[in-house]
Amino acid sequence: MPYVAVGVDAGGTSTLAAVAQDGEVLRTHAGPPANAGIAGAEGAADAIASTILAALDGALPHAIFVGAAGAGRSDVSAAICGALESRFPAARIRVRDDAYIALRACIPEGDGAVLISGTGSIAFAVHGERQIRCGGHGYLLGDEGSGFAIGAAALRTALRALDGRAPRDAFVDRVLDRLGAQGIEAVLARTYGEDGGVAFVASLAPLVLELANGGDRRANTIVQNAALELADLAKTVVKRADLDADGAPLVLSGSLLAQNNLLTFLLETRLKNDLPQMSIDKSSAEPYLGALAAAQQL
Repeated sequence: MPYVAVGVDAGGTSTLAAVAQDGEVLRTHAGPPANAGIAGAEGAADAIASTILAALDGALPHAIFVGAAGAGRSDVSAAICGALESRFPAARIRVRDDAYIALRACIPEGDGAVLISGTGSIAFAVHGERQIRCGGHGYLLGDEGSGFAIGAAALRTALRALDGRAPRDAFVDRVLDRLGAQGIEAVLARTYGEDGGVAFVASLAPLVLELANGGDRRANTIVQNAALELADLAKTVVKRADLDADGAPLVLSGSLLAQNNLLTFLLETRLKNDLPQMSIDKSSAEPYLGALAAAQQL
């Protein structure tokens, strides 16, 4: 009987499930976001399950491995796993946080670290049997240097200008144009409305990076602060895992770090100065590949 494995990358912007049969990827399917910190474990499980079912297209899975935002907490991972086991009772299922699958997509085995900045942010390292996390505390308490943090900083800047507490300039105009809102009430309605929320705020980050690359002073300040925060996450996890003297790889992953821009330039410059023994690379590997490899090993 063909062995059907499913790997899932469940994040704050979308969920992606990949199906492989006997090691060959058949198809992928993108579904709704599944961040347990926002939707709750049951809500995240619903989004993950619907995405898996669409990807399976009638096939029966033998193993499912899920990397989910917010699943670094054992209670969350257990709740999601239990909800999925009730939906796929014949499959072996394991749920871990999304940092693990991002690391294993880039570094299939052995020691190394990954720094992720997308909707949220986190650093994760493996050294032998030790696994160390830093950050990843969610948009209310953490996610420094993330798309959400950058987008929220842009919104705060725009609101300060609209309040009259800061001058209105080209940066504010570009942010308001992107929002399609020109006054405080419209900005708040857009941000807190039905189509707003974490993913919406994070969607402003590419605009800030674009303006920073063009030399905008306010955008530069936001990006510089983000680079400092991300560098701190990476350096802390590397040192806690005792990887800084081993020459292990440090991989930059996530949508904000995939392309060359001012953020990656500042970040890489700082990391190369502070962690000279480590090889620092950008990764274009999709995290779902790490989940799919883990599912096949189940």
